[in-house]
Amino acid sequence: MRFPDVQAADHHILADGRPAFTYFDGGQVAVGTEADTPPEGARQVLYEGAEQLKGTIAVSAIVAGSAIEKVVILGGMTAVPEMLVDTRNFVRPIWRDGVLTLVCQFARNGVLVPFEPPNNRPCCADH
Repeated sequence: MRFPDVQAADHHILADGRPAFTYFDGGQVAVGTEADTPPEGARQVLYEGAEQLKGTIAVSAIVAGSAIEKVVILGGMTAVPEMLVDTRNFVRPIWRDGVLTLVCQFARNGVLVPFEPPNNRPCCADH
């Protein structure tokens, strides 16, 4: 299902059942359900183990306890199992090469945070 007037893929979009993932297609936001196959770069919203990804947890726990198969650091480096991720209680992995992947970036004291923040705001919104 496509939404021509929507400018950003938002997890609050509801369409034809539960929205399993969102993606851009032809300049429009599209929503896939659990019955669909996500395309490359799709942002997964519903996945096994998501409800367990709260607080600060090890990369190994993310991979062992959820559908996320890989955790990478912005720039392409694979995170090691012992690294910690402060989930900020909001984890939206994406599909890369057919693998559900969580992209992270460094925060304070070597702890990682998911690249997508829980409260997105448009660029330059405050100035």
